[in-house]
Amino acid sequence: MYLKLAHSEISFCVDFDKTEIPVCIIESPKRWREIQKELSAQYLGEDGEWVLSDHDKEMNFSKTAEMIFNPLQLDENQRRLVTAFLKSFAEKAVNESHWRESQELNSIIQTFFGKMEMEYSFGYHINAETDFSALAKAMGLQIETQYETDLERLLQYCIMIKELTKIKLFIFWNLRNYFTQTELELFFEEIRRRDWKVLLMENHLDQMMDGEKWYIIDKDNCEIY
Repeated sequence: MYLKLAHSEISFCVDFDKTEIPVCIIESPKRWREIQKELSAQYLGEDGEWVLSDHDKEMNFSKTAEMIFNPLQLDENQRRLVTAFLKSFAEKAVNESHWRESQELNSIIQTFFGKMEMEYSFGYHINAETDFSALAKAMGLQIETQYETDLERLLQYCIMIKELTKIKLFIFWNLRNYFTQTELELFFEEIRRRDWKVLLMENHLDQMMDGEKWYIIDKDNCEIY
């Protein structure tokens, strides 16, 4: 995978094929607002000028990028994640490891509904095969996470996103407002170890951390990289 993120009106291209963590610093409030609005719109599926590509093949931004604005307000049971989880659950329920158990459970369910039909003066019909996604939803299946720190929660959230979806890129907004340098160093270690592609969006930075690559759009809209 060789990811790049580019914009038609920005001269630099963010390259994710290096061990460095790319950081885009946008000092102009107006430019910061415009870029955030455009990326947010594309994240929701609208058209825009940002192009995320893999080996120069354009990717669907809304399906391959995850944006995190506030790591303290993560929703592990958001609709998109739950839908992906239920789909994954249904697939694993009938795979080779669980096929026999799923068939036995399906037989029990069919027998139960057959007996319940005797309680009524009319007949009814059910599907011959159990929809394990619908069954899991009916049982109130929800994602649970356990964590001791906010950083651990963020890491677990990212791990879950990678496991359940086709996300290729994480975009974090003003992450330095929430975590210390020591915490971020630990987070960067995990990012490199797991070979995640991430982009940090910041509106002001004073000091570069080890292993970062800065792309700057200053207050006069000059680009420095």
